[in-house]
Amino acid sequence: MKRERRKSFRLKDTLTIVRCSPEYLFESNSLTQDISQNGICIFTKQKMEIGETVNLGIYVPEEKAPIAAKAQVLRRNETDNPEFPYLIALEFSKINEDARQRILKHIRFFLLKN
Repeated sequence: MKRERRKSFRLKDTLTIVRCSPEYLFESNSLTQDISQNGICIFTKQKMEIGETVNLGIYVPEEKAPIAAKAQVLRRNETDNPEFPYLIALEFSKINEDARQRILKHIRFFLLKN
């Protein structure tokens, strides 16, 4: 049985993510599988390498502007979905406290709503 190592609650939620890797120099849309105050798991078209750093803009419905964060690739799995062939686990490596609080607010909002 796989042991849970995460220290924070992860909300299963579908959000739009815009990311721009310094290596690729273009924006690409992805969808989330889940999100927490410490990281995010996304479905994406681009294969990313473990340890790679990406810039994120996370679009949360109750916010007017995207939440900006830098994240590092922790894990990459292949999927059966030709539209989004990769599932990438990202840990936030640079995110300001206001942005982290906006993510927590979204998680609480979603939990209270459902």
